[in-house]
Amino acid sequence: MVTFDPRAAKLEVSSIFAALLLVLIALLGGCAGPQEKADERKIQTLWPEPPERPRYRFVTFLRSLSDIRAEDEDERLQRVLTGRSAREERIYGSPADVAARNGRIYIADPLQNAIVVFDVPRRKVFRFGVREPNRLQRPAALAIDGLGRVYVLDSQAKKVMVFDGLGLYQSEFRLEEDFAKPVGIAVDPAGERIYVVDRGSLNGDDHKVVVFGPSGERKLVLGSRGEGPGEFSIPLTAEVGPDGALVVLDAGNFRVQIFDREGTFVRQFGSAGNGLGQFSRPRGLAVDGEGRIYVSDANFNNLQIFDWDGQLLMTIGRPDPRGAPGEFSLIGQLAADASGYLYVADLFFRKVEVYDHLSDAQAARYMPAR
Repeated sequence: MVTFDPRAAKLEVSSIFAALLLVLIALLGGCAGPQEKADERKIQTLWPEPPERPRYRFVTFLRSLSDIRAEDEDERLQRVLTGRSAREERIYGSPADVAARNGRIYIADPLQNAIVVFDVPRRKVFRFGVREPNRLQRPAALAIDGLGRVYVLDSQAKKVMVFDGLGLYQSEFRLEEDFAKPVGIAVDPAGERIYVVDRGSLNGDDHKVVVFGPSGERKLVLGSRGEGPGEFSIPLTAEVGPDGALVVLDAGNFRVQIFDREGTFVRQFGSAGNGLGQFSRPRGLAVDGEGRIYVSDANFNNLQIFDWDGQLLMTIGRPDPRGAPGEFSLIGQLAADASGYLYVADLFFRKVEVYDHLSDAQAARYMPAR
């Protein structure tokens, strides 16, 4: 199994992403024809834009092999001879969920019934879950523990399958019959607690989060249908945050709920509306290593960033049919890794965007000179 030094991985991934960003900007800047230039709009790559201090920088798209590796001689010859390049072909059909660790970005693709992996340090793309007897039927959600094991929720087979970081099968367990529609999964760093989110049936009370042990033994059930603290209406996804706290996107109640490791309700934030800090069609959730909580909204087609107490910090993105960086038409799931990268999926444009969280020193480079 490939081992990583996280510090070395961070440096290598950063340098690869930085090089790709320069290429992308050059291509985007040169793609407009003479007629398009009259109404050409600026492509935003910093959020917020200077003169405000930027906190996030768009790095690259993840759509094809060309997004993580330069063209080699054989590929260049093939493109010249055939007019086609396999490197430019979309690797996945639909990015239903995304997770990342040590430079490997995992995308659940229910159209291909596979997990697609962008292995940035090795500059390769591969798939797993496509061969018997460990074939996936409909991968819906992903989570990664502290050892790099990948937990895949198969919504059609109603089971959780565990693979190592290279896609080698490890184990699995089936969900009980009381699961109406499993849609989300989270896991603690030790792999001791696996959380499966059930969005529930239309008229039932089975809107819940179930906590399993590593062998699939049921430990705890959180919630039932309702509007009160600790209750859910169409929960969609969950993430494990600092100190093992569980963060749940309670979409039907237009809020985020936080529970402690023992399953006790701690607090909530959010409400229905179209103002800052409110939600209309919340769809994705991520929590980074510093406790920032990211929530995507398919109506606003942006993501809002909150601190651990639920105070709104800023937003990234906007609705736009152009599909340039930060422009979305059907924003979906999110992921944040330990290296400070943020991953944003869009189902309409079939893309995953990568953002880097900027330190104060990095942000100062983009500020106007005094």
